[in-house]
Amino acid sequence: MSQRIVSLLPGATEIVAALGLGDQLVGISAECDQPPALMDRPRVSLAALETTESDPAAIDREVRDRLARGAPLFQADPETLRALRPDLILSQSLCDVCAATPASLTAEAIGAATVLALDGRDLSGLLQDIRRVAEAAGVPARGEALIAALDRRRHAIAPATGERPRVLAVEWPEPLFIGGHWVPDMIVSAGGRPLNAPGDHSVVIDWDAVRAFAPSHILVLPCGQSLAGAEEGLRRLRGRPGWSELPAVLDARVHLLDGNRFFSRPGPAAVTGLEIVAHLLGTGSSADPAPGAWRTATPTEIRPGA
Repeated sequence: MSQRIVSLLPGATEIVAALGLGDQLVGISAECDQPPALMDRPRVSLAALETTESDPAAIDREVRDRLARGAPLFQADPETLRALRPDLILSQSLCDVCAATPASLTAEAIGAATVLALDGRDLSGLLQDIRRVAEAAGVPARGEALIAALDRRRHAIAPATGERPRVLAVEWPEPLFIGGHWVPDMIVSAGGRPLNAPGDHSVVIDWDAVRAFAPSHILVLPCGQSLAGAEEGLRRLRGRPGWSELPAVLDARVHLLDGNRFFSRPGPAAVTGLEIVAHLLGTGSSADPAPGAWRTATPTEIRPGA
């Protein structure tokens, strides 16, 4: 039976589209931007925090202040949600900073709808979330077909044997967060060695630990931000002591990536993110898996004080 679906996070919207359920999607979040054909749906989840601010430290302070006060970072519009009469609401329980959670929904707005909170913490967990959405939407066979297709791409990457390159994934530059959840899984699956384990939360890390790690590759992929955010992140990083001595800097292997599109959101796009990492490490296809979604920083950009 056809269902009326509301998605409160971009990754879930992409899952719905990949399952061929776009005609059943009646509401989306303020952050949803893919696929373009579905962006005319009413916006249900509204961001309470402006994240286009160019100062990463200022954004972090605002987030911490709101969380300390119990103020929401995302809030569902109960009147719009209720008017859409959804049968299935897709939310997430992984991160209060990323998108609306079930706690932000009122019982009146939910009505008789089923609320499914996605909580995949690594690549396998993301695929399991696809299965859960497909089952909740009544199309389990489509879910299995999509998972199989994504799994084939995932396992097409065959890392070379031998010493793994050390890869630093910067999820936020100030304070310095390293990428968590599925990001370290991407690095491991692509043949690299991250500072943390797949499934670990993103955490603040001391710069001395980065210097001791001596990364051979640095991926700048700020959470929820595009290449412009990665460029600003690099400007913040290159002022840190010992930056010029890091192997990744010496060898010009500092890469700027669209974190919002391929690394921050749980959904099919994460497999493309894995393919990008493998491409950069030389373990994937020689063809660029996502032209325009990443670039290697120029020597001028990498140089301190530039």
